[in-house]
Amino acid sequence: MDTLRRLTFQHHRLLAAIFAGLAVLTALSALQESPDGVRVVVARHDLASGHVIEESDLRVVTLTSAPDHALRTAQAVGRRVAGPMRTGEPLTDHRVLQADALDGYGDDAVLTSVTVPDVSSLAGVRVGDRVDVIAVDPQGESRAEVVARDVEVVTAPPQDERDAVALGLVTTEEVALDLASAALESRFTIMQSA
Repeated sequence: MDTLRRLTFQHHRLLAAIFAGLAVLTALSALQESPDGVRVVVARHDLASGHVIEESDLRVVTLTSAPDHALRTAQAVGRRVAGPMRTGEPLTDHRVLQADALDGYGDDAVLTSVTVPDVSSLAGVRVGDRVDVIAVDPQGESRAEVVARDVEVVTAPPQDERDAVALGLVTTEEVALDLASAALESRFTIMQSA
């Protein structure tokens, strides 16, 4: 035991340096980011429906898992936002439209988003369907009115995720303004066009 004490005393500076080095190494390894996770492209700031995505609208973050069909930056740039997106929301193929998604609809076509609290009216509604958008007075003081007739649905959430959802519709600017005005005082319901 005396030999161990004598060796420790004679080499105490060397032992202190070794233990200090181990402490620094342990601290540095704890500070390094964990390599676990997946790099995902998300919205850098809130994006409006119909906005054409630029690289400055995006940033890459590391998440524990990536959503299905997540887009890379190069795949997202130049495409239109299918509905409003919040800061930090991952970009997927269902959240954006092709850059030319409104081609073929005419020069006056715009992407319009409407919120439909009556989810029962959305039963069976899918992308590509043509629908009528009806404004209903929540107090029942005025008659229901068709605000948009025979418009095409271009974005819709999956059937199992419907709870006061937003639908993306292709309309004209005039109809989009009518829908925006009606939304101030009415709720919307959807009826499939004949």
